[in-house]
Amino acid sequence: MDFTKEQLARIWLQCAPMNAWNKLLKLKEKLGGAEQVWDHFTPEYYTLLGEEAFSLLADARANRCAKALGQMAALGANPLFFGAADYPLPLSRISHAPDVLFCQGALPADGMPAIAIVGSRSATRYGLAHAKRIARELAAQGIAVISGLARGIDAAAHEGALEGGGCTVAVLGSGLGDLYPAENKALAARILQSGGAIVSELAPDAPPLPYHFPVRNRIISGLADGVLLIEAKLKSGTHTTINYALDQGREVFALPGNVDAPGSELPLTLLKEGAKICTCGRDIIETMGWEKATPQQASFLPQEEEETADPILKALALEEKTLEELIRETGLPAGELGTQLTLLEISGKIERRAGRAYALRR
Repeated sequence: MDFTKEQLARIWLQCAPMNAWNKLLKLKEKLGGAEQVWDHFTPEYYTLLGEEAFSLLADARANRCAKALGQMAALGANPLFFGAADYPLPLSRISHAPDVLFCQGALPADGMPAIAIVGSRSATRYGLAHAKRIARELAAQGIAVISGLARGIDAAAHEGALEGGGCTVAVLGSGLGDLYPAENKALAARILQSGGAIVSELAPDAPPLPYHFPVRNRIISGLADGVLLIEAKLKSGTHTTINYALDQGREVFALPGNVDAPGSELPLTLLKEGAKICTCGRDIIETMGWEKATPQQASFLPQEEEETADPILKALALEEKTLEELIRETGLPAGELGTQLTLLEISGKIERRAGRAYALRR
């Protein structure tokens, strides 16, 4: 792909390490743009930028820009320039939007509704199940799911969107050529194969440094119309995404959880402060005005067996139960109960858990 001198200069500045960006922004404002910085990058700016930033930028000009172009070509990635027709419109409207966004795959078309789903890396089984389910429900209705490809809630959200046959976008806190975490590389490949996208504002070879992630969170919320928080402690990196969402005028949703669970701290706090409650995809669809009937889950049980199974589903409505508790609460003989449990598990209505326990599949 051929680039203009101005585009090359913008890629050069974007490939500079993040800790030099603020000083580079001042230099761009002083000189009038990226191309002017390229043309006038002389030792006189050593004092303005400081030793570290000047050295990093000089290295980026001499080595990293050409390297980045080669890496993008190898990855099949393209730079999206702020102000260009292919730059995502929702992102262009936020404060401090990336001047260049490196992209693999295809972003959702402008106008396609999108929800960011975020939460803890150390998620509970409850959080993972609901993140996947809600993402699946949204994707099945043509709503894009945005997340960060991290362990825990992010990965579950991407998985759910893929199961729903929809579009999902992963926003990295590292470069496209240094995908993190490595355990999610297969998931990233599936996202691309499904027609989704992997994006980063960082140079393709940028490592996953801790301070990259809070900054990238503005892109996760910026690409979406709203943000759904699944699980997070009150003091967590996820809180930065919520703060960005509020600053950007995005709708904020939260999944309620057990009041004594650490992962419920931030969701419950947000709900008290006015966030919208979300227990299913329909809650988001109705709140956002994206009305479209959610398809009913097909039943694998004949009508008579559905009626027999009803006491089991009622018994599991609030929490998981052991086999012994189900025998006691439903009054069904052990043999018949076992048969119904097997059918319900096959149909996807319930799931088996440790200790001979069963629970509704959320």
